[in-house]
Amino acid sequence: MIYVSSNEEINYSPKNYIEEVVTNVGMLLRVCKEEQPLNRDFSFDSDLIDKNINVVKNRITAQLLEMFRKYEPRAILRATEIKTEDKFNNDFHIELGIEVVNIE
Repeated sequence: MIYVSSNEEINYSPKNYIEEVVTNVGMLLRVCKEEQPLNRDFSFDSDLIDKNINVVKNRITAQLLEMFRKYEPRAILRATEIKTEDKFNNDFHIELGIEVVNIE
């Protein structure tokens, strides 16, 4: 299993197939709808920011499954974890466990 976090740096020059998939998953984690004017479906709904952490986890997992099917079918979501950084401000980052498959 490969772990990807929403607060990691994006590798803009992947050297192989696996790094390319990890880069794409990282991009899916970091883009909000307000930041993506041409393709609003390729992003998270920023309304999740003010929700309860349990609601956020369920909605993020559902959104990720849908986004992976559509934009990165080479990645299979195996684990989702929400790491709370500041409980008072509901500040968190997302950590995923993914499996990379070869689709040809």
